[in-house]
Amino acid sequence: MKLLAFFLSFFLLATQDLSSIRQNYISAATSEQEAEELYKSLEDINDTGDNTMVGYKAASLTLKAKYEKGLLNKKSLFTQGAKLLEAVIKRDADNYEVRLLRMSIQENAPKITGYNKDIEEDKKFLIKYYDSQKQDLKEFTKGFVTRSALFTKEEKAAF
Repeated sequence: MKLLAFFLSFFLLATQDLSSIRQNYISAATSEQEAEELYKSLEDINDTGDNTMVGYKAASLTLKAKYEKGLLNKKSLFTQGAKLLEAVIKRDADNYEVRLLRMSIQENAPKITGYNKDIEEDKKFLIKYYDSQKQDLKEFTKGFVTRSALFTKEEKAAF
């Protein structure tokens, strides 16, 4: 019974953490301090650990790059984040949330990075598998889609 309670509390904590990480990710897009806090909360995650959490770690690196001083530092952090995210997607191509993260990064990445090649593929994937996601992830997705310029009015209505 104690073991069951332990696993249940661990699961609830992990779910709560993911929920707060999602909120922090949104805030980090417009706040250098939030981007730094998000990065610090994820930097110790093992790169071969839970794919969704590693995806957020990768995304936090790209956001940190946005606020970094110096072009070389920006490029280095962004490249590190993008490579880590691609490694996660290679391991787990069906991870909906990680594909959503990649799409949000590619939509907002400076054109000079060339990191925008998977937008259409990810868009189709998100539309196709939206209905099979848990409610909290659906809400997170809908929030992104609503703000995104990549979706038509008709596509947005499907979310």
